[in-house]
This record gives sequence, C-alpha cells and structure tokens, in this order.
Amino acid sequence: MLSHRTTARGVLLLLLIGVFTGTANAGVPQVTAFPVVGNVTYTNDWHDPRPGGWHEGNDVMSVRHQPAVAFEAGWVEKWSHPKGAVPSCMLVLHGKSGMVYWYIHLNNDRGPHNDNDAGCRKAYAPGLGYHDQVSRGQLVGFVGDSGDANGITPHLHFEVHRPNRKVDPFKFLNKATHLLFPRPRPGLGDVTLTLKGAKVMDKTSSAITVRTKRVVVQPLGLSYIFRRKVTLTVPPEAAVARKNGSSLATTDVTSAKVGERVRMRTLAFTPTWATQKAPAESISAAKILLLG
Repeated sequence: MLSHRTTARGVLLLLLIGVFTGTANAGVPQVTAFPVVGNVTYTNDWHDPRPGGWHEGNDVMSVRHQPAVAFEAGWVEKWSHPKGAVPSCMLVLHGKSGMVYWYIHLNNDRGPHNDNDAGCRKAYAPGLGYHDQVSRGQLVGFVGDSGDANGITPHLHFEVHRPNRKVDPFKFLNKATHLLFPRPRPGLGDVTLTLKGAKVMDKTSSAITVRTKRVVVQPLGLSYIFRRKVTLTVPPEAAVARKNGSSLATTDVTSAKVGERVRMRTLAFTPTWATQKAPAESISAAKILLLG
C-alpha cells in the first residue's frame, strides 16, 4: 500500500492540482454521503481564529476509529503531512464533480487510546491505494487526532475546495446523507450487519424497529457506536429466540417488548446506496435474540 509524505509546499501543489484539474463550473453534488458514519457533532467553525490562522474547514467531532467515507464518487490521494511533533494523516478526495475534499487528522493510533504508535498505517481503509477510484459512501479511512490535533478530542477536519478557492463546508454537511454503514471496496461481496445493545421500539408480525447502539459490519470487520432508528423486515425463516438465564427459547417477533434489549444479525445483502441509507424494511433480519 503506497503512502506519501508532503511538505507545506507539497500541500500547496496538491491544492493547485485540484484547481487546474477541476472544471470551471464545479459544484458539490445534490446527493452526498456525510463523511463520518456514526454519531457526530459539528458546528460552523469555518474561519474561526486559530493559532495557525483562520480555520479553513469544519471539525466533525466523533470517536477514535469511527469510519470515514467518500463524500462523493471520485479518486483519492493519501498523504502524511509532517506538521508538528506528530505527522498528520490526511486524505484528499478528488470528486467527479470537480470539487476536492480534504480529510485531516485521520487515525494514527494502534489501540483505543492516544498512543501515536501506528503512524498512518491505520489511517486509511484496508486495501485503499493511492489514486484508487472510490464510490460515494465507500470506506476511505478512520477518524483520529493525528497532527496538530494530537491529544484533543478525535475529529475529522473536513474541507471543501472549489477549483479556485476553499469554501465553507457547513451547508454541504447539513445536506449530506447520514449512512448506517460504510460501503466496502469493490470485490468484497455482500455484507452483514450485527446490531449490538439495541432496544426494541416497535414490532409487527413481520418487522421490528430498534434503536441501535453499536453496529458491526462484515466483511469489513468494523465495530462502531451509532444510535439511530432502524426498521428491519423479519422473514418467516428468521431465527427468533429469547434468552432465559443460560438457556434460549424459540419464539417469534411478536413477543418482543418495547424497551427490551435485543441483538440482531441481518441476512447477507448487496451494499448499495439505498441499503446504506437503510430506509424502513430495506434490510432483513436473519437472527434476533431478545434479552429482556
């Protein structure tokens, strides 16, 4: 997997590449993927005063190792920028629209805490190569605190560049679609989701609505905190059980109680933009364990 190190001059060159390769009428597409999957907070801190000058993006506050995804389809460059004592792991997405997006402070930690032991090896999606083409919503990296964010709350510094200038990302983030899961790179096949620590919100004889707590995505091997409402279909062949002490009793989805904990695994399905948005009953359950 190739990596690249750039100086401030290199970053300027990278920006100029975005300027001259962009189209004169470039504009952010109407339908985009929010760049972080999972629960986040952000405000419009564009051009807030900072020690190094104006803040040129929006900080999306998140959790270490939270998945970052492609805002739109395009191609990517991976960069390690040696700014300060800890290099900043960053990614640049050249959108098909002609817009360019910067993902800064990607993860440089090996474990769950701020250890700075991974360099930029854990900043990017496994198998993601320099100049790879990516689809909208595809996994590209992981949130962290590399560079001059070292030691503060992990977050994604997200910038939007038109061909001739940087622009405030805030309105584009507000319009972007929040996804339930990242899309794997091509060739990895179908995905399954496991919803851990969820709570039942509603049920019918053929569907169950839960509020998720943690989502596990295979074959990506991702596990991340995400609290949101999801409604899954429950086909007749789904295995539904209730835990009674150390034993399991077969039951059906109508026995689910609002407010009780539940663990669910989906059937394998083809990841598409539609399934990533997870509208009601677009994904089916394979196993449901009611935990009381």
